[in-house]
Amino acid sequence: MTEPQQAANAGVPDSVAAWEERYSGSDPIWSGKPNEALVATVSSLTPGRVLDVGCGEGADVIWLAEHGWEATGIDLSQTAVDRAAEAAAAKGVTASFEVGDVSTWDPSGSQAEGEHPRRGGYDLVVGCFLHTRLPDTREELVGKVAEHVAPDGRLLLISHAEMPPWAENQDDELGHGLGHHHEPVTPNGDFALLIGGSPVRWEIDFAELRTREVEGPDGQPAELDDSVLLAHRITD
Repeated sequence: MTEPQQAANAGVPDSVAAWEERYSGSDPIWSGKPNEALVATVSSLTPGRVLDVGCGEGADVIWLAEHGWEATGIDLSQTAVDRAAEAAAAKGVTASFEVGDVSTWDPSGSQAEGEHPRRGGYDLVVGCFLHTRLPDTREELVGKVAEHVAPDGRLLLISHAEMPPWAENQDDELGHGLGHHHEPVTPNGDFALLIGGSPVRWEIDFAELRTREVEGPDGQPAELDDSVLLAHRITD
């Protein structure tokens, strides 16, 4: 780690503890509904094995499982994972949830005897609104997520193309040290990060900015753009 990176990391709290504090210190955070861009993008794909990185309280994983996918979700927070498992059970949905950090998580421990490790074995890997604490960590994050995509599989990244107007002081208001990179993300920008650090070939299946209507903490309406990238891992 370089000296500037060390300085930038000074005082940055542990992500696991910070996210666990956020979830355990509140009622459910999310709506329980799947991401609209995920639904629109994935509906045309043939179901297979899917991994949702940073699954939160599990709404996307549950929707995927309901639509024929063998679905697994991982998240840094034990509370989030527990809520996701409870929500799936309440709906009678079969899905797997684990506490894990994508930078170190390896699903090979759950393989059957004689199987190859499952890292790199998912037909679809999803990352919705993944947070990075420093600008120069996003390329590494995208690379770690992409490592789980099987040959001929796909990577779906849904990211903030812009932040809501009320988010300017959001980090201070949350009080959890969950500061993350607020620079706009574009589909082509994420694709450049993907191919820049990947030893395998990728092609873009789908890349666009998608507008959604949102409501602020005080009920104020707004429209926000999300970056949506679906990339296909090409086999030689």
